[in-house]
Amino acid sequence: MFAKDSINTFVLRVGMLPLAFVVSIIASNLGQEVKGQIAITIYIVGLLKVIMTMGFEAAAVYCLRKGKYDFDTLTRNLNFAYPILFVVWSAILIPTFYFLHSQGHFGEISFILVGAAFVIAPFDILLDIQTGLLQGTGEITRANIVGLAFNALYLITLMLVVFLFRKDEWAVLFSFTVALAMASALGIAMNWRKSKGRRGFEYNPVVIKYLASWGIRSQVGALTRKIASRMDLMMTNFFLTVAFAGIYSVALNWAELVLFVPLVLYFVLFPHVSGRTKEQSVVLTNRVTRLSVLALVLIGTAICLVFPIMEKIVYKPDYSSAIFPLILIMPGVIAMGLFRMLMGGLDGLGKPQYGAYASVVSLIATIVLNYMLIPGIGLIGAALATSITNLLAFGVVAGYYMKLSEARLSDFLLLKSNDLSYAYKSLVAALPFRSGKEGL
Repeated sequence: MFAKDSINTFVLRVGMLPLAFVVSIIASNLGQEVKGQIAITIYIVGLLKVIMTMGFEAAAVYCLRKGKYDFDTLTRNLNFAYPILFVVWSAILIPTFYFLHSQGHFGEISFILVGAAFVIAPFDILLDIQTGLLQGTGEITRANIVGLAFNALYLITLMLVVFLFRKDEWAVLFSFTVALAMASALGIAMNWRKSKGRRGFEYNPVVIKYLASWGIRSQVGALTRKIASRMDLMMTNFFLTVAFAGIYSVALNWAELVLFVPLVLYFVLFPHVSGRTKEQSVVLTNRVTRLSVLALVLIGTAICLVFPIMEKIVYKPDYSSAIFPLILIMPGVIAMGLFRMLMGGLDGLGKPQYGAYASVVSLIATIVLNYMLIPGIGLIGAALATSITNLLAFGVVAGYYMKLSEARLSDFLLLKSNDLSYAYKSLVAALPFRSGKEGL
């Protein structure tokens, strides 16, 4: 099933990639300042989502795969918990963000945009819950269909709004919100049929406690990774200007195309590892990570070669200043891709806290390095800080993974002679017109 789910995920995500890429180009062509404002606002939305969900959706995937609680019990308790979490965290975070904004920590970003993030976040959370439930029940393809629908709706709505009404950051944020809401509705419809008629709300302290315990261990790492992942963008906006943040976000957009591979594989790896023995999980994680190394390096090299040409073709504003930062960011983004692969294995083994430890180290390093490098060498400093901290995070989580799995570094980094043939056989076996034992 892993190979089949991976192929289905890959095919559907290939469909998402050009849609998301065109959205990025449209937003970038609205201007460097607009691009910077959009990038930072959507980052704040993602940050709010990570804080407010507290890892409950990831814990639900784990519970469903392990068969710890049934679908209806989990959904009813999630329905009870999330509105409360959103209200409580909003009461804490809105005045906190207002204070930070008044102290100038958001640079040129208006507080209205920060406030808009709180309006958008519930829709993003709802979409995450629905796709998580689909993952947990083994409906990986349906979860990917929801993701594809979001990207298609985002692009269609954005094109209509930008070309017919207005060309600014609000057009993009409105389109983003509409797409989240409609894709969430599709996810709700898909999950609705799995219920046995016991829908609604439930407060079960045992279930909530378990979700919180597992989720918080996972979410500490997710939160620190989220903060660290865009600390360079926020500090570029703070030390330089929002226009420079827009240029830097274009470099990030291109560099993170590399993460397409690990995102696809993590999406499938986590639920599959959760349902296997430790020995089977380690073998699967090692093999998938080895294959990912080859894919990441090849794709990353291709992106660095193609971007200088495409920058002149697809963008109206001058984004040539993003070329060198892109090259410097790439090793760190590749390291982050491998980090996510190992975390897919660790999360599936019920050890999400190891990612938290690595992410805390990474966050401290990224704050220090960005403060040291951005004021002196600008975008180059931000790119260097990102690469160094991502490599450091990968090193830490690799150490934990080796200790837990008793694997050597070469077991998950160096391609073995039979890996490519194994991947090919798994691919052929998973195709719909072939039958036989699946690999991976």
